[in-house]
Amino acid sequence: MKKAASYLSIVTISSVMAGSAMVADWLEGTYVNQDADSLMKEAVFCDGGKAYAGMGHRIYTVEAREGTKYVVLQSDGKFTFSVSDDGQTLSPADDFTKEWFTKTGLKKDPKRTDTCNW
Repeated sequence: MKKAASYLSIVTISSVMAGSAMVADWLEGTYVNQDADSLMKEAVFCDGGKAYAGMGHRIYTVEAREGTKYVVLQSDGKFTFSVSDDGQTLSPADDFTKEWFTKTGLKKDPKRTDTCNW
């Protein structure tokens, strides 16, 4: 019985951990910055947690916290975006992202077919 309870605990913890940091197929595509004067013009999200932003290779994860999805893009800093319900808009979720990436947000452009190529 103790062995079964221990196994169940491990499975539960693993499931929670896997759900808190993941990549997502729905995110794949190019999100264009809605701030015309930003140096970061877009972010390309690809499979396997790969991204291209700021003229360089990056990685990302998707996190779920308190019922909200967040995309965390690792660059020279950590950019955090909240995800709209339809997954088409990424809004800055912290002051660092607002200052160094976008004040208003990123919008998915279904016409763009950019890839990460790495």
